Amino acid sequence: MKKKWQTLLSIVLYIIILTCALDFDILKLIDFQLIFLTLVGTVILTIPFYEKGILYQELLYIFGRKSIETGFIQTFLLFFARLQNEAGYERLLSDSALCFRPLLYGFCLYILLAERSDQTPSSNENKSAAEANTGNFAMGKESACIENVCKEPDNPEKIFRLQDFAKAYGLTRRETEITQLILQGKTNAEIASELFISDTTVKKHVSNIFDKTAINRREELIIKIRDE
Repeated sequence: MKKKWQTLLSIVLYIIILTCALDFDILKLIDFQLIFLTLVGTVILTIPFYEKGILYQELLYIFGRKSIETGFIQTFLLFFARLQNEAGYERLLSDSALCFRPLLYGFCLYILLAERSDQTPSSNENKSAAEANTGNFAMGKESACIENVCKEPDNPEKIFRLQDFAKAYGLTRRETEITQLILQGKTNAEIASELFISDTTVKKHVSNIFDKTAINRREELIIKIRDE
């Protein structure tokens, strides 16, 4: 929380410095109605990603990413509405510039909330990546996984269904998705990027998968799924 407040203060300070350097009225950047609409739009776009048991940190990360999408949508609509205005073109340029304020709000929210933890790969993550590559080598090449049905490339007759495996070991939907991505040889960072979750959340899910399947390495998971 302390880091986020420091980030917020840094953003505000940088904006103040820019407005002073450019001799710009900072009050023109503030529109409480647009700020409110940006927050409402971000909440609406975040709702489809909410699920029971989702971590607070993960929810903030998604909220931060969706704030940029909200900013783009709102900016486009404001700009479009201004062009449709029959009031004239005397203030068109200045009014058009103000239409970009929601985009600024969205980027500020993104910087504040969508920070990824553990961006620098740790020794454990490097080890996990190496284990994933070893697992792929053991299988000959990357598995083909479509709709939770995987075929071993060197033996097309042999298939293994992730849903059956997940049901047997009590994996959740998210854990099943991550298992499928592990089969594809993806690292924690790649999985986090694809699923729009934090690296910390991925590590927690991977740890739960290991506990439920009684294994210690990704290579063991790949072999376990392949052989069952």
